[in-house]
Amino acid sequence: MKKPIISVDLLIQRGGKILLGKVSSKWAYNGKYVWGLPGREIEFGDSFEETVKKNLSKELGMKFRKFAIISINNNFGFGNHYIAVGILVEAQGEPKIRNSDWVEWKWFQKTELPKRLFPSAKLTIRSFLKKEISVVF
Repeated sequence: MKKPIISVDLLIQRGGKILLGKVSSKWAYNGKYVWGLPGREIEFGDSFEETVKKNLSKELGMKFRKFAIISINNNFGFGNHYIAVGILVEAQGEPKIRNSDWVEWKWFQKTELPKRLFPSAKLTIRSFLKKEISVVF
């Protein structure tokens, strides 16, 4: 029996802008490039803080400052069932491409987000903007 996978979506905000990454063709949704939030599965034994620190370093080359859990949503992308924990992160440094999952990092105004968002990113951002812990169960 398959079980849900627990992951984190890191919402990094700076100067009123949200950091989004353009996913590589490997993660294209319905054959289209989309924008998403950095984040991965939580490794066994890791705390939320350890998970955030690892993701910032491995995916972006950024340094951790602080975080707050802002949402929990279900996501059923790619035939899986993810329980995504949305985490608002304060980080320092500029994002860098550190692996083949991403092709670009870009800061977006909250009012000018791209239309094509990865499903879990869309839910986390919606929760953040509406100040709701979850928008879909």
